[in-house]
Amino acid sequence: MILIKEGHLFAPADRGCCDILVGGDRILAIQKNINENSLPGSVRVVDAKNRIVVPGFIDGHQHFTGGGGEGGFQSRTPEMTLSMNILNGVTTAVGLLGTDSLTRTVESLYAKTQAFNAEGMTALMLTGAYWLPSPNITGSAGRDIAYIDPVIGVKLAMADQRGPSFDVKDLAVLASDVRVASLVADKPGIITVHVGVNPDGLDLIFEVIKHHTIRPDIFIPTHINRKRSRVADQALSLADQGGFVDATCMTYVPKEEDDHLSAADFAIIAEQNKVFNQVCFSSDAGGSLPKWNEDRSRIMGMGVGTPASLLFELKRLVKDHGMEISKALLPLTLTPAKVYGLSGIKGEIEKGAHADILILDRKTLDIEDVVAKGQVMMNNQILEKKGYFE
Repeated sequence: MILIKEGHLFAPADRGCCDILVGGDRILAIQKNINENSLPGSVRVVDAKNRIVVPGFIDGHQHFTGGGGEGGFQSRTPEMTLSMNILNGVTTAVGLLGTDSLTRTVESLYAKTQAFNAEGMTALMLTGAYWLPSPNITGSAGRDIAYIDPVIGVKLAMADQRGPSFDVKDLAVLASDVRVASLVADKPGIITVHVGVNPDGLDLIFEVIKHHTIRPDIFIPTHINRKRSRVADQALSLADQGGFVDATCMTYVPKEEDDHLSAADFAIIAEQNKVFNQVCFSSDAGGSLPKWNEDRSRIMGMGVGTPASLLFELKRLVKDHGMEISKALLPLTLTPAKVYGLSGIKGEIEKGAHADILILDRKTLDIEDVVAKGQVMMNNQILEKKGYFE
């Protein structure tokens, strides 16, 4: 067992100073005081006095097997490692493919997903990639969702020159296939939509919702935190209809002339529009961050997404925008838990939930300790558990 003592608990609701008892992979008790001497067996005590205790982050957009490749084979980004997530407080993540489903496959993504689960974090995945028809393992996206345990939905791209061309009927067929499979398998059944820079934005999604009676919450558009673009306004409109939208986090504050908003700034706009609770944050970790020439015909350079962006945006909400930490945590905890079918077991520190816990420095909000599925993965910023080949 693990006993976390005297931390200020944000579950994410503010619960004040509490002790948290962990046994196996679950939270057994939360009380004002738990005496370790009254507990049976061996107990590891973690001192959280004068520190903040919060749920582990849920990152819904990671390229476990790497991304990139648009600049030639040498521009393929490497696979992610367990420590990349643990160091940055990610205890649950959803893996997916991107532009490249030629040299990377859904099968290899499945293998990496299961490797992360074996190493100590919680990993789910999406079948598909940018393309329609969707790359898959069993013959269709719907069958992958129904028969492959960690698959909870499908990835798709739209409004992107690198993505597929399809019409409203094609999208409606995919959405119906995903919906039926999710009902059969009791899974979320989502379509995470990479949204490119083409001017049509989310037009097809709104047409499908209007003319084919598809639920708005089946679509999770991502990369929607934009300036000078219809996409941000469309995302707010979709959220107002009950859908969820995913803001891509950054590790810097964009300049005035940049095309992107930070996830924190987009969340503030969502708050002003009364749809803050419909916003998730994700990192695009492992994915390529291409630097294009002026007409977007050629890659000039390549960056790589990192889970460190999640904490950066959380700090911005709290420190720059003055948001209470209990609220600022929602796009990283309770909201994605709802989207990915994990409510009650992830994204919150409550009795019976999975023991995914972060301990933060009270002043800096830096991550000092990480518990994932009841295991201490990092203590005082020193990793105790690494990936198989790290």
